[in-house]
Amino acid sequence: MPSDPIAKALAKFPVSQREALAETRARIAAALPGAHEEIAWGMPAFLIGDDNVLCYSGFSDHNSLFPGSHVQEVLVKDLAGFPTTKGTIHFDMDSAFPEALLQKILKVRIAEINASYPKRGGQVREYYDNGHPKVLGKMKDEKPDGAWEWFHKDGTHMRTGAYRSGKKTGEWTTFAADGSVTKVSTYK
Repeated sequence: MPSDPIAKALAKFPVSQREALAETRARIAAALPGAHEEIAWGMPAFLIGDDNVLCYSGFSDHNSLFPGSHVQEVLVKDLAGFPTTKGTIHFDMDSAFPEALLQKILKVRIAEINASYPKRGGQVREYYDNGHPKVLGKMKDEKPDGAWEWFHKDGTHMRTGAYRSGKKTGEWTTFAADGSVTKVSTYK
């Protein structure tokens, strides 16, 4: 049995269905290099940070993506040829999900995730379309507070620093795309 839990979950399907799901997985992974995979709700899933972008799985007569109902509302015309149930898009069990439409779905999901921040506890996250973080931080009383990080589109640090009640404090470091430090500033 495969040690990869995703491959193990896909191994139970007939060969042609497993290949279609594996190709769908590869397409998602290529579009979201900043995501990680795990089993969520008993299915293979792609997550960015703690946020589930989508799950996917196979069934007896189809395969499905589970991106949530918001995607269906936004892409209603694009999904006209696909059977859907609430939050689920069915596709042929012997073919990978179409790449161009998959790209649209992922962009809508990431925009939806970005719009869900800041969270009740003040957590702030924003992601690039490729799943890498753009900014991570926290708000307190509607002001930035605590450690903040900004990233280049490839996921490497662009800047780090901290706020106290909305004002920069301590050491702030700016990084080039290669990871080298380009500037250090200190705030009191």
